[in-house]
Amino acid sequence: MKSFCLVVIVFLVIGATCGEDAGDRMVGANIHLREGRFDRALELYMEEAKERPEYITPIVAISSVYYMKKDYKEAVNYLEKAIGIDKKGAEGKIKSYEGKLNTKYLKWQIYYNGSVEYSKDDPVKGIELAKKALEVDDPTKVSQSYNLLANLMLKEGKKEEAKGFFMKAIETDKNNIQAYMTFGHFSLAGRDTDNALKYFNEALRIDSSKIEIYELIGQAYLLKKEHGKAIESLEKALSITGKNPTILYNLMVANYEAGKYYEAINKGKEVLGLENVENLVLVSVYNLMGQVYQKKKDYKNVVAVVEEAINKGAINCDSYSLMAHAHYKLGNTKTSSNWSKKWDECEKNK
Repeated sequence: MKSFCLVVIVFLVIGATCGEDAGDRMVGANIHLREGRFDRALELYMEEAKERPEYITPIVAISSVYYMKKDYKEAVNYLEKAIGIDKKGAEGKIKSYEGKLNTKYLKWQIYYNGSVEYSKDDPVKGIELAKKALEVDDPTKVSQSYNLLANLMLKEGKKEEAKGFFMKAIETDKNNIQAYMTFGHFSLAGRDTDNALKYFNEALRIDSSKIEIYELIGQAYLLKKEHGKAIESLEKALSITGKNPTILYNLMVANYEAGKYYEAINKGKEVLGLENVENLVLVSVYNLMGQVYQKKKDYKNVVAVVEEAINKGAINCDSYSLMAHAHYKLGNTKTSSNWSKKWDECEKNK
C-alpha cells in the first residue's frame, strides 16, 4: 500500500511538471506579462510556441501580449491561429488570460479593436472581425459591435445596411449613447433633420451634460430654419463649455439667418477676441461679418473687416468677392475691378 501511494505521488508531480503551462519559461513569461514587461514576455512565449507548435496556450498568450501592446492586427492573427487549432480550448485559455491581465471580454476586445485597425486598409477584413465581435455574452458589447458595423458599412457606401445595424445597436442596448449619436450624425448628413433630432434627443436623455449633443441639435435646427431653437440649443452648449469658437460661429450664423445682425456681429467679435482660433474658423467669421455689413449696406465696414482678415491671412475667394462688391458700391470702380480679377484668379486656382 505504501508503494502504491508513492507511485501516485510521483505520478502527480510528474503530471504537474509536464503539463502544458507548467514549464519555467511559461511561468516566467506570465510574470513578465503581469508586471507589464511585454517585450520580454513576448520573447518567451514565442520560444515556447516555436518548440511546441501543437499547444494553443503560448499562441493565446502571444495574442494577449500583442493586445496589451496595442498591436491589434497581430493580436487578431494569433487569436485566429489558436482558434483554428482548437476553438473550445482557445476560448478557455483566453478566459485564463483575462485573469492574468485583470480584464474582461478579452476575445471581444481583440476582435473589436482588430476590426477598427484592419478596416483602415482592409474594409472586408474589418467587417468580418466586427461580426465576430458580436459573439459576446454582454448586450452593451453586442450593441457596440453593431454600431461599429454600421460605421464600417457607411464607409463602404452601404447606407441601408448601415441603417439596419444602427437599429440593432439601439434595440440591443437602449442606453448606447454612441449608437444614437452616430445614427443622428447619419441622419443629419442626409438632411433628415427630424430623425436626427429624434436620436440626438435620445442621446441627451442618457447624458444631458454632453456639449456635442447640444451643438448637433443646434445644427439640425439651423437646417430646419428654426433659428430660435437653434440659438437656444447652441447657447446651452456655450453655457457648459465656455467660450468656444465653433459654437460662437454657429450662433453667429443662426443670428444672421434670423436677421439679428447686431447679435451676429457681436458673436463674431467674441470669436476674434479668442486666442489660438483655427484659421478655417477665422476665415468663416470674417467673411460672415463682411456679409452682415453688406446686408446692412455698411460697405466701409465690409472693407475694414476684409482688410483685417487679409492682415491675419484669414481669407479665401469669398473675401475677394466681398471686397469687389464693397468697392463697387463705394464708387471705387477701378479698385473693384482689381479685386474682381483676384476673385476670378482665386476661383480658377481652387
